[in-house]
Amino acid sequence: MFNNLSLEKKNWSHLKSWRPYFIILVIGFLLYSPSLGFYFTYLDDNVLILQHLHILEHFQNIIHLFSTDVFLSVVGSRFYYRPLLNLSFMFGAHWGGAQAYFYHLNNILLHLIASGLVFYLLSFLTRKRTLAFFLSLIFLVHPVLLQAVVWIPGRNNSLLAIFVFLAFLFFLKFLKQAKLFHYLFYLFFFFLALLTKESAIVLPLLIIFYFAFIDTGQSSRTDRWLLVFGSVAVDFIWFLMRSLALGSETINYSTTFWDTIHSWSAIFIYLGKLLFPIHLSVLPIIPDSTLVFGVITLILLAVAWIFSKQKRNNYLIFASLWFLLFLLPSFINFDGRPYFLEHRLYLPFFGFLLFLAELDWIKKLNFQKRQVQIAGLLILLILAGITIKHSQNFKNRLTFWESAVETSPHSSLAQKNLGAMYYFSGEYSRAIKHDQLALDLNSQEAMVHNNLGVIYMNQQKYSLAKKEFRIELKINPHYRPALNNLQILSQRQKLLK
Repeated sequence: MFNNLSLEKKNWSHLKSWRPYFIILVIGFLLYSPSLGFYFTYLDDNVLILQHLHILEHFQNIIHLFSTDVFLSVVGSRFYYRPLLNLSFMFGAHWGGAQAYFYHLNNILLHLIASGLVFYLLSFLTRKRTLAFFLSLIFLVHPVLLQAVVWIPGRNNSLLAIFVFLAFLFFLKFLKQAKLFHYLFYLFFFFLALLTKESAIVLPLLIIFYFAFIDTGQSSRTDRWLLVFGSVAVDFIWFLMRSLALGSETINYSTTFWDTIHSWSAIFIYLGKLLFPIHLSVLPIIPDSTLVFGVITLILLAVAWIFSKQKRNNYLIFASLWFLLFLLPSFINFDGRPYFLEHRLYLPFFGFLLFLAELDWIKKLNFQKRQVQIAGLLILLILAGITIKHSQNFKNRLTFWESAVETSPHSSLAQKNLGAMYYFSGEYSRAIKHDQLALDLNSQEAMVHNNLGVIYMNQQKYSLAKKEFRIELKINPHYRPALNNLQILSQRQKLLK
């Protein structure tokens, strides 16, 4: 069953040189090392890490990570089961506690590993080592992937990509040489990918397509069924673990479905940033984004496909499916907040690069020519320059939310959180202004009235504070901070009598 396939032996020595990996390591570390001095942004990292340091700092709590959701919730809506993400935070918390440096260092290392795997896979699939190296450098420096590197929770996508790349690599090796070692490692890394992020579940669909249209008749039928049944078994184990950990879910699937359908145009936001990374945002939303660059990108790629004479259509379709199947799950909206964060392009970006590698205009590039080298270097420098500039929006929580409001002014979340950052800085008037803007955008925005109540209480405007706390509890009846603040306010008023 696991005997070697009767295939012509290939010479893989061109994949074993360490020089490209060393260059990727040096360029990547130089480019992203300034982020080692960045702090937390207070977009999820405060909840995922800072509020749970008492759990994450101790390895004896590792079982707890596998028995609850990603936010280590006790009650409420729970959907995201990502224990390996929390495990990665546990290593950072154990060694660094609340020091952001260790988490940022881990993010950089994960991106460097993923970039090296992109080079290896592209070399494996295209047999064009120089082209693969250039495309992997684009992956390394492209600003649309920056959020996965400098925003600490963004590592979820780089960690997912590493496990998916490794699973896919061992799948390819198993097709070439059906060894038990290759088969088990494919299943192992696929399982790790599922424990990192739910969208990994689409990988077997891509493998089935690969069987049908690329690996036509090369591997045995038995080996194909082994991969299919093995993938189903891993899916079942993951689903069972997830169900036991999360229990019953309080999710309105009807609302989620329609919210997802209404977000269809976001595909053009993502497409546009592949070729035109000029309208970047730390918190993109549809009303404040432009779709025109996405339409232009789609037209350009379609024209390039049509006029490529040496194209392999099966590879182009596979690359397109890779991009779409790994991207579309991010459109599913479970919390009523349709944000289209750029780091979600991380794994789909590999499909985009594989697509480019199949176009005549790209695959025929002669990298021995001086003009091609200069043009390639110029592209990389421009992308790296945009990355350096955009990275400054992530350096601390105030800068992050100021950037969020600047690029997504119609986001009630951005307005609310910027108000909170101004409150932490003691700028009460500016905090009130942005809290009011948040309510103008969404009168039901959670926590805003509580934030206003805290400000009024600090200003000794007790009647206004009480009013805000009560409104918060009408909107958010189980919000404990509002209940606690109302009790504190009552005690203060009693002392003043």
